Amino acid sequence: MEQATQAPTPTAPGDRALYELAQDVSRRLVTEVAVLPNSVRVGRELSDRYDVLIYFGAGLDAGRGVQQIADATDTTVTRDDQHDSEGHVTSVWIEARAHVRGVAVYASALTHPAEADELLQQTPAEDTAAESDTEVTQPLPTVSTGPGDVVIPAVIPVIPLAAKASGQEAGE
Repeated sequence: MEQATQAPTPTAPGDRALYELAQDVSRRLVTEVAVLPNSVRVGRELSDRYDVLIYFGAGLDAGRGVQQIADATDTTVTRDDQHDSEGHVTSVWIEARAHVRGVAVYASALTHPAEADELLQQTPAEDTAAESDTEVTQPLPTVSTGPGDVVIPAVIPVIPLAAKASGQEAGE
C-alpha cells in the first residue's frame, strides 16, 4: 500500500540565514550573563525577521538577569507595574529591549514591587545630589484623582432662620 506524502516546502536560503543569525545572537547573550534564563525563544510573528525572547522567570535573580542583558546590549531596563482592581501595585515586569546585529531582543522577568525597587534603585552621583538639595520641586498630590475616587458632597438646601420663623408665625 502506498502512502500519500507531500514533499516538504523548501526553506528559502535567506530565511535560514536570518534564523541562524537570531540563534547565534541568543547563544552569545546567554553566555554573557551569570543568571541563566528559564527560556529562550527564537521566532517570528508579524515580520520577516526573527526575534529573540529571553524570559528569566520570577524573583530578584530573574530581574538581575534582565539587568545583565541590558548591560550586554547597552540598553536601559524598564519597569511595567501591574495593578490590582484597587490600584495597588501587585507585581512588576522588568524588561530590556535592544537590537543586536539587526535582531530584536526582548528580555523580561516578573518581580515583586520591593524587588523591582531594589533592582532599579539609582544612587545619584555626587554632583546631582548637591544640585537636588537646592532644587525646588512641585509637591506631589496626596489624593487620588481617578474618576472612581471623586466624592461629591450632598447638597442640602439652606433656609434662613428668619424666613422660617416668619413662615411659622403666619401659620404655614
